[in-house]
Amino acid sequence: MSQEVGILQCTWGLCPVSASWFGYRPSLAMNVTFLVLFTIAFTAHLLLYLRYRTSGFSICLLIGCALEVSGYAGRILAYTNPWSLPAFFIQINGIGLAPTFFAAGIYLCLTRIVIVYGASLSRVQPKVYTYFFVLNDIISLVIQLPGGIISSLSASQGRAPTTGAHIGLAGVSFQVFSLTIWLVLAGEFAVRCLRAGRGAWDGRYEKARDSVQFKLFLGGLVLAMAALYARSVYRIIELREGYTGRFARDELAFCVLEGVMIVILSFATALFHPGVGFGDAYPLITEQKAKFPRPWKKNAFFMKDIMRTRALLDSSDRVDALGLDSVEMVTKSQI
Repeated sequence: MSQEVGILQCTWGLCPVSASWFGYRPSLAMNVTFLVLFTIAFTAHLLLYLRYRTSGFSICLLIGCALEVSGYAGRILAYTNPWSLPAFFIQINGIGLAPTFFAAGIYLCLTRIVIVYGASLSRVQPKVYTYFFVLNDIISLVIQLPGGIISSLSASQGRAPTTGAHIGLAGVSFQVFSLTIWLVLAGEFAVRCLRAGRGAWDGRYEKARDSVQFKLFLGGLVLAMAALYARSVYRIIELREGYTGRFARDELAFCVLEGVMIVILSFATALFHPGVGFGDAYPLITEQKAKFPRPWKKNAFFMKDIMRTRALLDSSDRVDALGLDSVEMVTKSQI
């Protein structure tokens, strides 16, 4: 690029494409393909929401797919002008923030899985998973969002968005930390279930657990989490060097480790949707989940404390199948 020409004044006749925000001319075919795929995924999740009313999960996935569509629309715009500031802004904020919402949707599934196998087998009560991981996801989003804004402001002044990239790196790193904790807790719960044996699992959900749909849902969730984890690790490596680093300017790596990974996540969560996986048990699971007290209430964080309170009430006819109605009443009375 000529020294007299700033990046904001660049055109095809004045600057090499290597001097653009992307460092290359984004592939039109690749980005149109991803835009179409995420549009299909968005439509599928919308239809599945209307069918199964999986509100929290579906809203997260729909927002994520919509952000991906906007991000790839930005990259298509960059095909005609890789120096376009709006194209750069749309891409880094759309594609950069979308996985945060995908993660939130996946996090929400663990609470219901715990209930299906038996809340009494969990170290912490089911609502802890929801509140803890959604809070972590909000923190990750709060960190990443300013990073995207600062990157855009730096770019609008013709400067390399280094500071914004480093802030984004902090947000993605926190997201990987949260994903790792989720995997550890999910694995720990699985081990507790295996050690307890099928006889200790909640009998009301035996039909749901033994169904092919539920097994496929679990497999799809594992696939989606693996894809999200791989993408997030790639993103850390990419942002360590900033938006002008080697990985940020490698379109093939971006295609495989960003685009393909999130496509796998989007379609795995649609094809093996929780509404289908839990089937007719979904409303009962939702009802049972609502009966648990908020985890910050007294004696309401660990299941052993809830079960101890239940044991104190077992001599009374006021206890339901799990004792949760009475436990919540007693917990509230202790505050």
